[in-house]
Amino acid sequence: MWKRLRRRSMAPSRPVLYADQVGLALFTLIAVGIGTYFVLNWLLG
Repeated sequence: MWKRLRRRSMAPSRPVLYADQVGLALFTLIAVGIGTYFVLNWLLG
């Protein structure tokens, strides 16, 4: 079991983001940030 776990966890994995996904991830982060700002502003204001 330990050999299998070590082999799986130490194996090279795929990158977190591919080059063509960076724009979508940035847009998503900005949209979530703006939405969070407006919700907090509405709740606390």
